[in-house]
Amino acid sequence: MGAITDAPCSAFLPPDQINFIESALRMYGSHGVNESDSERWMAISSVVNSFTKLALYLRSVVALGAPNLDGCPLIPKALWRSSPHSRNAYNSFLFWIHRLGIERASTIIDVGANHGDFARAASATFPQANVLLFEPLPTMHDYLNGLMRAGRKTWQLLPCGLGSAPGEFPLFVDDKNDAIGSFAGFADEYLRANPLAQPNRKIMCNVRTLDEVASELGLESIDLVKIDVEGFEFEVLKGATVSLQRTNSIIVEVSLLRHSATSATPLLEMLQILTSVGFQVVEIIPSLFDPAVSWKPTEFNVLMRRSPGSNS
Repeated sequence: MGAITDAPCSAFLPPDQINFIESALRMYGSHGVNESDSERWMAISSVVNSFTKLALYLRSVVALGAPNLDGCPLIPKALWRSSPHSRNAYNSFLFWIHRLGIERASTIIDVGANHGDFARAASATFPQANVLLFEPLPTMHDYLNGLMRAGRKTWQLLPCGLGSAPGEFPLFVDDKNDAIGSFAGFADEYLRANPLAQPNRKIMCNVRTLDEVASELGLESIDLVKIDVEGFEFEVLKGATVSLQRTNSIIVEVSLLRHSATSATPLLEMLQILTSVGFQVVEIIPSLFDPAVSWKPTEFNVLMRRSPGSNS
């Protein structure tokens, strides 16, 4: 679970920066003499992508206050074995955590951990924090356990999904893409917007509620929760009413194409739910765009936190 790796790198940078880079490259490309138009634009696209990756990396360095070699796009992964699965995702998570302005953290929850890139960013920012990773996809369990054996001593993997009630639920999966497993399924509109997704089967997975797990573990306060569950985010929140009251900051991906929202405006509904329990908006970031309408976001990452001392 977790689709941030599907988004173009440019989705994580301000539009004015992207427009500036693209305009400059158009001017440069107009002076080409030996390439066809298609070849020239392919070259320009590659340069834009490299620029945006580097810009994102530099922002993550500022956020971390350290060189961030794990996220450096200039180092081949083959030469840097500790590289995260997706450097784009890892560097974005570092910056987003920084944007939330969290001064210290002891408990962090990663719902939809996938390859653990958010958990890596959380541990890089707060090395002493305990990180709980929820991931129902069985193919990810060995991978995450391997990371934990390799030195992630503050991590705890809970091999289940989270929802509004405990039980066994079908998880729709794509065997060729382990980043998009979903309890919400794959609507036709989503498949049109994400043509690389090819769900081919479903598996039964254990689902619990965050409130149940938090009570079981005795979690009295939670510093940061990240939720990336491919359209199942509203169900996760329904099972976290008590936990939300004890949470300081949250990052949640909101899908406009597959969701269990009760209205036709899931982003607005998400903001209403979270503001009603005391969270304030820090930033709303588009993370996936409709390929047929390039300006139109189909998913957002919402960053919210409480004001100091406002926990219920």
